[in-house]
Amino acid sequence: MPIKVSNLTYIYGKKTPTAFKALDDVSLELDDHIFAAIVGETGSGKSTLVQHFNGLLIPTEGTVLIDDFLIINKKRKNKNMRDLRKKIGLVFQFPEYQLYESTVEKDVMVGPKNFKATDDEAKEIAHKALAEVGIGEDFYERSPFDLSGGEKRRVAIAGILALNPDVLVLDEPVAGLDPEGVDEIMNLLTRMYEAGKSIILITHNMDLVLEYTHQVYALHQGKLIYEGTPKELFSHISDDMALEIPTLYTMMNKLDERGMHIDPEQVSTVEDLVREIMRQKEAV
Repeated sequence: MPIKVSNLTYIYGKKTPTAFKALDDVSLELDDHIFAAIVGETGSGKSTLVQHFNGLLIPTEGTVLIDDFLIINKKRKNKNMRDLRKKIGLVFQFPEYQLYESTVEKDVMVGPKNFKATDDEAKEIAHKALAEVGIGEDFYERSPFDLSGGEKRRVAIAGILALNPDVLVLDEPVAGLDPEGVDEIMNLLTRMYEAGKSIILITHNMDLVLEYTHQVYALHQGKLIYEGTPKELFSHISDDMALEIPTLYTMMNKLDERGMHIDPEQVSTVEDLVREIMRQKEAV
């Protein structure tokens, strides 16, 4: 499901003394079936942007076109938001904001029931979604608030998957997780992408951007300042972008200072870097 953002401006508290322009004339296109990242410093407008994708926010100016859903600053034009939110699933940074039922099973059943599924149908859908994220039957009757951070995120993702969206948007999906939890979430998202869903990440973790995503959009002070591949971004990153350099690129820069040049186009993972180092050593 392609997403086209045209001249999007969004002002919080418009016509008040505290008015703040969070997005400033942003235009971009996300292709159908994409694994993309939206990056930028805190306050750059990332979360504000993605909340327009399913109509949680309505543009102050400009438009968002998603398939045949047009989101525009005219209430009478913004129809079928309910249907749009079934196609675009948004997982917030803090899963606690999306978990509120007494048990894991009931929590994941909420979405299907809101779309007129019977209790039995909703239960079947919930069990399937939970299985997809690796949550077994022994979790069904547990309180979602007693789970670990990684488990809460997986349950929150299951709640969105229960609606079978075409696009899954995740705001900082691995924030605060240990390395094992990060791997679990990213492997899950990779499987979803390979199964045909579009995945859009908001993240400050540039290592994940380099390893997993194919397209990246960088925001700075509410403006789009870059769109392209991660390798192109990290090969020409500048201080004014306010972005961290991935660990692999820091390591390659150190190697370059010692006379070993590694082609960034050949490296996305630690394994890639080790392979390139060994190849160069063998060639000496």
